Amino acid sequence: MHRTTRIKLTELNPHLMCVLCGGYFIDATTIIECLHSFCKMCIVRYLETSKYCPICDVQVHKTKPLLNIRSDKTLQDIVYKLVPGLFKNEMKRRRDFYAEHPSVEDAANASNEDRGEVADEDKRIITDDEIISLSIEFFDQRSKPQDGGEEKQANEEANNKRYLQCPAAMTVMHLRKFLRSKMDIPCTFQVEVMYEDEPLKDYYTLMDIAYIYTWRRNGPLPLKYRVRPACKKLKLGHVPEEGNSSNRSESDSASDKASSPAAAATTSSSPPPAAAAAHRPGHPLPPPLRRPQRLHRGLPAATLHLRQQAAEGLAQRLLHVLGLISPGRRSSS
Repeated sequence: MHRTTRIKLTELNPHLMCVLCGGYFIDATTIIECLHSFCKMCIVRYLETSKYCPICDVQVHKTKPLLNIRSDKTLQDIVYKLVPGLFKNEMKRRRDFYAEHPSVEDAANASNEDRGEVADEDKRIITDDEIISLSIEFFDQRSKPQDGGEEKQANEEANNKRYLQCPAAMTVMHLRKFLRSKMDIPCTFQVEVMYEDEPLKDYYTLMDIAYIYTWRRNGPLPLKYRVRPACKKLKLGHVPEEGNSSNRSESDSASDKASSPAAAATTSSSPPPAAAAAHRPGHPLPPPLRRPQRLHRGLPAATLHLRQQAAEGLAQRLLHVLGLISPGRRSSS
């Protein structure tokens, strides 16, 4: 399962702040040569005395640098939506400015946003403490409108809807807990909150849902819910041994391999049943000190004699290297 972490606004500040004034972007403007962004007023004033980018020192234009800058509406919308209260304060500052200077020439040709006459609702800017109206109803995937029953179904849906007013910072998890306690849903069932037919994450806030699904404020935020049996968690206490399945598959061919020396050596390498029975759960088995000796069944006597002589010769060389016997002396064995 992927873990989600909420990023603090301070971690995004380097991407949302102008290096010329040190504040958040206002009328974000981007240089098309290097794609660095600044406040419009800041970069226009800077390019009056310089033709190079203040960050990377790339030449903006040889003679008219103002021709190579563009307004970045997308970046400005992101800044307004991420920084609480920035849009509202900026609109108030502009209204106050034009109220104090009514004779400004640009006032007549300026847009509503430039004059500060745009409300938060028109710009679709939502704050954390704003109250959002939402509707919640049961999601029934099986119910489909029949011939002539669309009006009846619309009336039933209107009767089954419930309307709430919640803060924009409320999460889907809080809404699920509210539905569970309000409807006495037992813990054996799982409650899912949905937008249309898509389940929502628990960490989504109402503000996130409004931004992700482009809620136009033309009515309550339409949400749905459904109840499903909770998934049972598998207990990993008893894991089937791999040896049992392998023994079952190998039992069919055991009669064919009984006479081969490799089969005899393999079966002899398994621990005796007494040692396995003596082991108790909770006490780990000690690590093996050496590999258990294999039984030489089915080998000729001459091969066993040659192996025994080679082992004796190797033992004498080891004793000689360790200085336990002289070179001409043989072992008592």
